[in-house]
Amino acid sequence: MIWLFLAQATSKSPDEIEDIRPPILGPPAFWVVVLLAILLAFAILAYILWPNPKPRVVRPPLPKEIARSRLEKAKARISLASSYEFSVEVSDILRSFIEQQFGIKAVHQTTIEFLAEASQTSHFDLAHQEKLRHFLDSCDAIKFARVAAGQAESENLFEQASAFVEEVK
Repeated sequence: MIWLFLAQATSKSPDEIEDIRPPILGPPAFWVVVLLAILLAFAILAYILWPNPKPRVVRPPLPKEIARSRLEKAKARISLASSYEFSVEVSDILRSFIEQQFGIKAVHQTTIEFLAEASQTSHFDLAHQEKLRHFLDSCDAIKFARVAAGQAESENLFEQASAFVEEVK
């Protein structure tokens, strides 16, 4: 075999240029690796450039905002609901607001228990305690003593509850 190669080499003239050899193809595993590297580069580039909106952080509504919205819904029903139903609803709104805002268990206590606990906290000054006592006494009179009340009394309860929610910090 070597003799054949030498014979061919000597048969060619020295001025003759050898023809271009075809490209040497590597093993197929090499091309698979190259293809995967290109795809990985495209994936990384797409991840970086693709718009990726951050999830919006939704903050929970504040107790004051919840009370305001519930009071506005209740205001729309002043003329439709009886004074009993309205006083129960407004009292529940105000008690829920106080429980959420200050952590005082107001919803499941009687008015006397609630006012005693509220007087021992620093959240309410004397003026707020008096307004709260007057509001709750009015609601209790309508709810438990079944005092006859009309739309004007319901509007007065609404105004008292709204003012209390806005004044308290």
